[in-house]
Amino acid sequence: MVFRRFVLSLVASASTFVFAVAAVAQAPKTVETATPVADKWAVVVGVSEFADKSINLKYAAKDASDFRAFLVDKCHFAPDHVRLLTNEKATKENVLDLLGDSFLPRVALPDDLVVIYFSSHGSASDLDLRGVNYLVAHDTAVDRLYSTGIDLQTLSNIVKTRIHCNRALIILDACHSGGASDTSDSKGLVRTSNVDAAAIAQGTGRAVICSSSKTQSSWESKNYANGVFTKTLIDGFKAQGDKTTLTDAFKYLKTNVEAQVAAERGTLQTPVLETGKWSGGELLLAVTPASPRAAPASVLETLAARDRVKVATSATAQSNASAAAPRAIPNIVGSFMGTNGLKYSYWQTGKKCGWSMPQFGVVGNCLISDDGSTLTSTWKGFVSGTSTSKLEVDSANKVVKIVVDDGIILNRMPE
Repeated sequence: MVFRRFVLSLVASASTFVFAVAAVAQAPKTVETATPVADKWAVVVGVSEFADKSINLKYAAKDASDFRAFLVDKCHFAPDHVRLLTNEKATKENVLDLLGDSFLPRVALPDDLVVIYFSSHGSASDLDLRGVNYLVAHDTAVDRLYSTGIDLQTLSNIVKTRIHCNRALIILDACHSGGASDTSDSKGLVRTSNVDAAAIAQGTGRAVICSSSKTQSSWESKNYANGVFTKTLIDGFKAQGDKTTLTDAFKYLKTNVEAQVAAERGTLQTPVLETGKWSGGELLLAVTPASPRAAPASVLETLAARDRVKVATSATAQSNASAAAPRAIPNIVGSFMGTNGLKYSYWQTGKKCGWSMPQFGVVGNCLISDDGSTLTSTWKGFVSGTSTSKLEVDSANKVVKIVVDDGIILNRMPE
């Protein structure tokens, strides 16, 4: 399987999810959204490469880049009206800065349209002490979601209180579901997703599209280098050119995502659309702005200055890290064949990992050492025991061989 995002108690990694977000009370707006769209703005985020390399994804960053290009090339968004953050630039601070401080609150006006797109991992509510769901930024730590993740309550509040427009389309390509072992094709941290798109869509002029329903996974394609959801969403909005409505695009999206995932995976992925109290005419993503205006020079200068500082800081940090940084935790996720003739399936969350031996119903827990060179394991089931193993990795820091202290050698099986 190729779950597109995050791995927690069971392994996972892949494409869009619907987070459970507590409803935020807000007085209904009285502004009618049937007025022409004056101008259009967007923040597009995609993370394939994380600080914690064990949760890396395949196509999330490419999905974001492709969606940004679609907005500019086909949907009449001015290039400097769309801010793109991918991989190491998509930190929690940078994302929240664009959404709630330096960009959208300073450029969007009531008659404008704002689009927010996020493609990354999502976490399940049971991973947090208070049952909160999170989007995973580049620097999010799996074991510290509250302080390093972007919770959906915060995203909802930003849209409702800090972005001054009456139309907002939020697209979440970050499922939070996963599998028991091989999850390299989907996005998610755990098996069950419970994101409530309706909670985010509260209020006049707010629409939310999520890539899968609460109990499903979101998948990356076996036939092209994109998540099924994002590629099909773009195709859906192209179906009738500039006249494609949100309703038309979603009908195309739902039908074709379900059909493709069923054909490729034998399972269902059903995108979700919530429009809250949307009023006025149908949303046309590609509508030509009625009163386009230049992005404020002060905003662009501020963003450019921050980018220069971040580049310089990143270069310094990389230089310091190369001098005395601990070895990156290797990726052990996958299937291994032992010289004892038995197959082992591994999953992982940072240094913590686990494995199963389906033939005997044995499940083990293990821990990778700080330097990434050894593995300690305990297991129980048909048999119980403990072991210490040496790890051999390839150039991509993926474990290819596990040499156990009892003489058994586990070799990675072809994917």
